[in-house]
Amino acid sequence: MIALASSGCGGAEGECAVPSSLCGIHIKAETLTPLLPPGKRIAVKPDTSVPDAITTYEAAVDRNVVLSVERERREPGAAAHDITVDQLPAHEPQSAAARTIASTDSAAVFITRCTAQDVVKEDISTVIRVFEPGHKDESALKDLITEYTAALKKSSPGAVKSD
Repeated sequence: MIALASSGCGGAEGECAVPSSLCGIHIKAETLTPLLPPGKRIAVKPDTSVPDAITTYEAAVDRNVVLSVERERREPGAAAHDITVDQLPAHEPQSAAARTIASTDSAAVFITRCTAQDVVKEDISTVIRVFEPGHKDESALKDLITEYTAALKKSSPGAVKSD
């Protein structure tokens, strides 16, 4: 954990230790901080999980869930834009690129292609959501999901690629 007193988790209400990882994936505290509200304590814990299919973690500041990370195995060919429109409370993503990333001010989706011997075996969607009183910020969410998925790819060299 990295202690920070900044605009995210800290300030007048006290210091908050910002985690240096989410779901076992290393991230920089300064990437996560803009999405966090002021508070005294942050806890990241696993939530409901479906073995070999879905992994979910939640981050709570002062016991209020403010952020969730969900990774789900999918059939090859999934599109981030479609997941954003179909599964998130957003009419249309505010930005999208090459079917692998889509985001709004409160959620971001990234598709990672998993390969074996250069054949796509499955896709993994990563969805990061921000809940009130967390700070909605599309740019900060894109930074977080980009850093998170890059670290995810490094944790599984040779098996994970993105288009």
